[in-house]
Amino acid sequence: MANRASKSQASIVEVATLADVSTATVSRVLSGRRTKDDEIAARVRKAAAELNYSVNYAASALRSDVTNTIGLVIPTASDNFSAGLLDALEPIVDDDSRQLLLGIGADEATQIDRIDALCSRKVDGLITVTSAGADLSRVFDKYADSIPIVQVGGRQRSFRTNMVSIDENTAMEAIIRHLAEQGVHSVAYLAGKEVSFESAELFAMFHTQVRAAGLTTDSDWNRFGDRTVSRGFDCTIRLFGERGHPDAVVCADDTIAFGVMMALHALGMNVPEDIKVVGYNDSPIASASLPTMTSVRPPYAQIVSESLRLIESGPGHPSHVSLPPQLVVRVSSTRR
Repeated sequence: MANRASKSQASIVEVATLADVSTATVSRVLSGRRTKDDEIAARVRKAAAELNYSVNYAASALRSDVTNTIGLVIPTASDNFSAGLLDALEPIVDDDSRQLLLGIGADEATQIDRIDALCSRKVDGLITVTSAGADLSRVFDKYADSIPIVQVGGRQRSFRTNMVSIDENTAMEAIIRHLAEQGVHSVAYLAGKEVSFESAELFAMFHTQVRAAGLTTDSDWNRFGDRTVSRGFDCTIRLFGERGHPDAVVCADDTIAFGVMMALHALGMNVPEDIKVVGYNDSPIASASLPTMTSVRPPYAQIVSESLRLIESGPGHPSHVSLPPQLVVRVSSTRR
């Protein structure tokens, strides 16, 4: 009897762990909101039976307004980071028999409108990638008590909402250390837009890591701008048309890096023999380019997992999670 009593105290977290699924999936399977009768559902029911777990219907009644929808607001669907996050998030949400509602806003005013629209539909949670320079603290605070909100990346302005960030310092440290190991002595950095907090932060981290590794750079080599192929191409033509040039170019996005590689080819320079190139966000272009491109891969799966975990915790419990990215080394930065 004592063993049976202890089993009856099993939590939803224990069931999720045993079934190797999220707590949201356990909740939806056992409440009947998840209509798929597949191997995942079978694992959940088996784990619940083994742990003698039953749904707390009193607690469930408090969430009778559940809509089975998650809102996602991004600056643009063509941005490499936003696209990667969307690709990682949508199948997980769908697997939990929920719907993903998407709002796209390239500026602060449009993002506020999208957040208002999604919250008016009473989404169960909201994930937001802020546009460059946007301050969404007022609209976040407006809904913080009723809807769990997760900001992904950028500068945290509201401390009443959750934050999932990428450890950019770790990323830049890995890039510069790798280049130093490949015999690089001087490095240029093509940053994102100057108004972006992320761009300014990475710019400062670049200089810190360059100094720490004993490498050199030049203020004329390091420039802010759009995350586009044409920007990378134009900057490289100007940079390498001037007297002296770096041994390597680090870029804030793979699209910039691809433009850099196109320009170097047009100038008759070889990558990586003459110049080494590193991108960011590990988009499909990184593995498809010739040569293949070294790039920083954001931890998309972990970002999604943590964001949904924070949403499942409900509003009123703000947390900040920082996740390390991975440097994926390919041909464009290696010693040949």
